[in-house]
Amino acid sequence: MTRSSSDASVSETASPAARAVESKKRESLLAAVTRLWTQHTHRLTWLQWVTDIILGVLFAISLGLPFDYDASNGTTLTWLLLPSWVLFTVAIILRRYAPWPSFLIVVLAALLKSIFAFGPHPQDVAIYLSIYAAVAYGSRALLVTSGAYGIIAPTLIVALMPHWDPGTFTWASIASNLDGSRDEFLLSAALIWLLFVGAGVVAWLAGLLRRMHLRAQEVKNRAAITELERLRAKEQLTAEQERSQIARDMHDVVAHSLAVVVAQADGARYAMKSSPEAAEAALVTISSTARSALVDVRGLLGQLRHSQEAGPEPGLDELPALYSRMRAAGLDLQLETRGQPGTLSTQAQGAVFRLLQESLTNVLKHGDATQQVVVRLSWGQVFEVTIVNAIADPPRPRTDTGHGLIGMAERIGIAGGNVQAERLGGQFRVHAWLPLASAQPTGTGELEGDRARTTTERQDL
Repeated sequence: MTRSSSDASVSETASPAARAVESKKRESLLAAVTRLWTQHTHRLTWLQWVTDIILGVLFAISLGLPFDYDASNGTTLTWLLLPSWVLFTVAIILRRYAPWPSFLIVVLAALLKSIFAFGPHPQDVAIYLSIYAAVAYGSRALLVTSGAYGIIAPTLIVALMPHWDPGTFTWASIASNLDGSRDEFLLSAALIWLLFVGAGVVAWLAGLLRRMHLRAQEVKNRAAITELERLRAKEQLTAEQERSQIARDMHDVVAHSLAVVVAQADGARYAMKSSPEAAEAALVTISSTARSALVDVRGLLGQLRHSQEAGPEPGLDELPALYSRMRAAGLDLQLETRGQPGTLSTQAQGAVFRLLQESLTNVLKHGDATQQVVVRLSWGQVFEVTIVNAIADPPRPRTDTGHGLIGMAERIGIAGGNVQAERLGGQFRVHAWLPLASAQPTGTGELEGDRARTTTERQDL
């Protein structure tokens, strides 16, 4: 019996739609798995990866070796311990990167070891390392789960003691194997249980202390960021108040001067034919008033442009204190100084200090504060400062208006230098140069030209 042409056409049109639905389901499942994996993993530095891999290898070639130390014919290699040997090694390597998967791998390995009728073994050290890592780096649910496992697992081990030797299946037979009474056996079982539970409690408490230390460090970082933001807000408020005062003064100068100019111009226009002397006097008044107003306006504009210079500017001598505050906030700073130190103007020193302060604060707020931050000061024909840090993965959400880099560029530009901020792969780099004091531009045109050359390539961390 053959299909009709109409049935074939319906099947052909439905087939692509069905394939599209199946493809969409697979993509959604893959996205869900990827999202779940991302939620339960942490970003590690290369040094942390190397440390964990070395620890896993050391475990695999020492405590984790699949040897049966209680065999009748001495220590022998047994294939029954090979699955747990592999799983425990993988769990140790992944314990910080993926606490939940590592813990589940350990539970699976311990279950396989129990199914194969093996009692306590040096491989069990991996269980307590996993409990420590689960509490220290895992979620709150994993913290509770690992604690419960540390009590339940030893209880099951003691309950399965009769099955460690496949030839014995009763408590009485184990007691006879111990060449003692049942009470002596129960005492031995209780001691084994207390030993396992005690080791689990120690691992759990050690992980809890590490967790509290990490949380305290995070709180310290947030407090440092909050304090820096408070100081910045205070500076911005002071600058805004100064600008408001300058705006009022400028209004008074311009309004008064223009009123005088308008009045004298009208008088001169009417007196030009009848009283040339009065018209000339009015023009002299207009000229002097305009000149005076021009001087006042220039002074106010200069004060507005350089308002950040009001008060003592921090210099290079205060950089060690800044580094200490940033280290206390959790940054790992690598400081490099190249060349023979020269002389910078007070204005340039203040600009360098603010540049470093803003850049290091941005690392705390938007970068990866767990990785090393390079701060390089280079002295030569010009002074150069470079800050390189790792970008957070995933990027942290920004809550500010993002004017920090613009402010840095303005300060460096006023000091006669240039600044550039850019993203280079997984890093963010801020580089600036300033002329030494002996090479400072003196002409107004040169200064304006240097300001015009100031560039900032702003990209999100």
